[in-house]
Parts: sequence; structure tokens; C-alpha cells
Amino acid sequence: MKANYPRFVDWITKRSPEESLDFIRTVSSWLAKDGGFLTSKLNTFVQEGDYRSVVEFNFDYTDDLVLNDIRNARQIQALLSKQTWYDLGYNPELKGVESFMKAEERCRLTNERLASARPSGRVSVVSYHAARKIAEILGKVPKLEELTFLYGPGASTNVKSAEASAIAKLSASLVCSEDCLPHVGELLAEFPYLALHHGLIDGGYIVSSKDDDGENYRFEVPVTVGCGKLVFVAKNAKTTRPIVVEPILNGLAQKGIGTYLKERMFSVSGLDLSDQERNRRSALGGSIFGDLATVDLASASDTLSIGTVAELLPPVWFDFLGRYRTGTVTHEGVQIELEKFSSMGNGYTFELESLIFYALSIGVCQTLHLNEGEVSVFGDDIIVPTEAYELLKEVLEYYGFEVNTEKSYHHGPFRESCGADWFRGSDIRPFYLRDQISEQTLYLFHNWAMRRCERELADLILGWTLEPLRLFGPDGYGDGHLIGSYSLRTNRKYRRRLYEGGFFDTYMLRPRRLRKQRPGDWLYPTYSVYTRSGMEDPSDPDIVRGSSGYVKISVYTLASTVFKRY
Repeated sequence: MKANYPRFVDWITKRSPEESLDFIRTVSSWLAKDGGFLTSKLNTFVQEGDYRSVVEFNFDYTDDLVLNDIRNARQIQALLSKQTWYDLGYNPELKGVESFMKAEERCRLTNERLASARPSGRVSVVSYHAARKIAEILGKVPKLEELTFLYGPGASTNVKSAEASAIAKLSASLVCSEDCLPHVGELLAEFPYLALHHGLIDGGYIVSSKDDDGENYRFEVPVTVGCGKLVFVAKNAKTTRPIVVEPILNGLAQKGIGTYLKERMFSVSGLDLSDQERNRRSALGGSIFGDLATVDLASASDTLSIGTVAELLPPVWFDFLGRYRTGTVTHEGVQIELEKFSSMGNGYTFELESLIFYALSIGVCQTLHLNEGEVSVFGDDIIVPTEAYELLKEVLEYYGFEVNTEKSYHHGPFRESCGADWFRGSDIRPFYLRDQISEQTLYLFHNWAMRRCERELADLILGWTLEPLRLFGPDGYGDGHLIGSYSLRTNRKYRRRLYEGGFFDTYMLRPRRLRKQRPGDWLYPTYSVYTRSGMEDPSDPDIVRGSSGYVKISVYTLASTVFKRY
């Protein structure tokens, strides 16, 4: 059954919560038509309006489950589990704050335990191997001139997310954390034009550098000492995710360090932190043969304690990373001294946690004489030989991390890692409906179904789209159109030139541009040369996060239709 659409709807307009729920009920009923205990049970919850029971349902992946039943049941849950637009009776903000404080308390206890006692037994052996592996990967502490610094795309404490761009950050006043203050002169010496732009004002900090002739020069730069800002962003229907917005100079330094750590891990260990495919392939193999376990951690970034980093990293590296961390944050006027070493929002947290989890996993394999080559890590997505699971869990918990046993799999036919969910070698990853339905989200869902050869489901979703707005085109060109049968447009001019392809239409979000004269505009060309790219779109430095509507564009292609016409 289709919903009653308002008279004027465009490609990005969200429909009402009532229509979105009607869509969810319709899809749920369709998924349950083939029967299956799990699917029928979740569909009953949906039809009765008991949406919390759907969100809170836990799957027990056993060998006797029917593939279609588990796949369809998970899809029903995915229609609701990530949404934040319908009140299910949760308090996500409160839950997020509670999780943050719980993680801080866990870090505090870990710091106290590691400061007063040394690991023993097999944990001690694993720690020894892990520390050696970390030292091997890191090598010597680099000089700042060996690093390539750049601004990240997110907000800083004095640049709002809606205005965040390289130009905005070049123009913003200089702020650093108290941890960074003793080293801010050394950092700013790497950016003489930036320092000059803000400089020659009394009360600043001395920056020493050299001109093109090698002569030393000194000038003063005003730098403000500030704290990080603790904010909470939407995660799912139940909770929010804590993120620390960093001071601008800390973020600049952290990004450079994170890039260096990523390069070291790839060059020394072959671990590519820019590609998740290795983890996905390993999870696939684990679901078939059972030889690999996938490990999931609860609040991994928030439980990376100071003591853990001090215990496992060489002292010189602990000191180097500590120079640019933000140890104090504020939230609703309250100042908090962090027990964790670095948080989500810190530019090197992802690389640092990957390094530590990788080294601990290698240490476990060396202790148990298992194949180290089967270890794969991407952030807190960890894959190890199944025989290593129990000892790795013990080691991780010793260092203050909490293994999420409900989402970690070391037996049975299911594995998940890096957005890939496998059941006996079959892909059962659902489509997560994260927002109220719109033409845009319906196109995404439809194309997801088409790519998985779910033609009947795709037809159902197609029926909810507005016929006057429908555009069809080939796969591989984004989701601004519906994958399906299409006709290419051409004209006599192109035919005479023997062009074999033609054009199809697709929708595209219009980038949001913030055109604004800023005092740091003159620095952008030198910044672009320094980073070799400047921004994701170096041709347009005014682009910021978000979009400003959409446009319909024509795309040239040689692709031919392969689908039956709707």
C-alpha cells in the first residue's frame, strides 16, 4: 500500500514520521511473507507498534537458522535500530553521557591498577611481545619537519562545523590545550606564514624559525590556552556518541601525527588503515571455516587510558603524543580532567588504537604460537585466530577495554567486521534506514536491493517513489537515480562524431559553499602547495560540510541497459 503523498515533494524532502512508519510496516510485512520464526516474530512487533522490542531484540546465531529467515529478520530490525526521528521512549543524550562517564571511571581504575602493579602470567608475556612490536613499528620519534600537517574537515573549538574549511581555520585565532602550550612555539615554527599572519602582537609566545637565507628570526604570536569541548552526536535509537572537539592547533598537529602513524604501520607491518577489505574478507572466511574470530569492543576510543598507552608505548613516543593531546574538556560549563589518553575527535586516536590492538593481537599469537598473518585490525575491528580469542579477551580487559561479547564471534556461523556481516559465507548485511523516508533515501534503499538481486523488494520500494521524479540509469554512478532499465539520449552531432554512448540524468546534492572574505585568504595558496591538495576539492576552497539542495545533471556513459523495463 502506498502512502498519500503531499502535493509538492522534491527529491530530498522528508516525509512525515507517520508515512515513514507506514513504509516500515509495509516492508516488514513483505519480508515476513515467506514465514520464518524470527521474521514473523519481529514483524508482529512492528505491526503492533512495539518498536522497542524490535530494536532490543538480540539474535542468537546458530547453525540451525534458515538463511532467509535471519536475513529478513535483521532487515526488519535495521529499519528501526539506527533511526533518531521517532521517539521510542529512550533518552539517547542521557545514555551517551552515562556511557562517557562509565568509560572515564573504567580508565581511572585502569590507570590506578597499572600504576601500582605489573602484569603477570600470560598477560605479562603478551605485553612484552606487544611492546616490542609497537617499538618496531614506531621507530624513532620523527622531527616535526618530517610530518605533513593539514586541517581536518571537522569543527575546532573556535570554528563551527557549519563553517569548517581550510580557509576558516587559517583565519581563526590560534588556540591550543595546556598540554600543547610548552611546545606551541616549536609547532608554529613549521608554519612561518601562519605565524606571521597572527604575529607581531604583544603578549604572544616566541616563535623561532629561519628565512630562505638560513638566518634566524624571532617574532611573537598570540596563542590562547583552551580546553576541548565534549559534544554528543547521534549514534542510534538508544544512545549518542561522545566526541571531543579539539583546539585548532592540537587538531593540526594530531592530523599530521596520525598520518605518520598510518604510514609506519603500512610500511613496517603491511597493515593498511585506508582499506577495510582485508577485514571483510577475513570475516567472510571465518563465517565459513570458523578459524577466525571477530572481536568488538564497547566504547573502544573512550577506554584508551593514559596508563595503557604509557605501559605499551616507548617513553619517548608517549611523551611525543602527549604533547599534542587535550587532557581537559568542558561540557555544559563543567570542566573534566580526562582519564583517557585520547578520544574520538583526536586526529591520531584511530591510528593509535589500531596500533595497540594490532600489537596486542600479535602478542597473543606469538604467546600461543599461532599464525600472526591471520591478524587483521582496522580501528577497533579486530580479527584473530579463533584459538586466540580467550587470551586476547583477557589481555584487553586487563588494559581496561571491554569486550562486547554480544557482538564478538568466535564460534558459530556468523562473523561481522567493518560493515560486512556474514552467515555461513552469505552476505546478510541489512540496509539501515537512518532517517525519515524521502526520494533520496528510497533511491538508496532501492539500489541496495537491486545490487543484491532482490528484485521484488526493489519493486516494492519503487512503488513508494514519486513517478514524475523517477530517473533511471546504470549502476556505478552513485545513487542519484534508480538502477534499472534506461535509454541513453544522444543527438545528431554526437552520432556524426561516432560517439557510441549517450547521456542519462541523475540527481546530485549541491555542495554548500560559504563565500566569505576572511583575513587568512592570502594563506590558502601556500597551504594548498604545502599539503599538495589543500582540501578534498582544492578547486573550490569555499566548500563546507552539508549541502544546499540538489540539481539534476546529465552524465555521459557507454553503459547499456541490462534490466527489464519497468
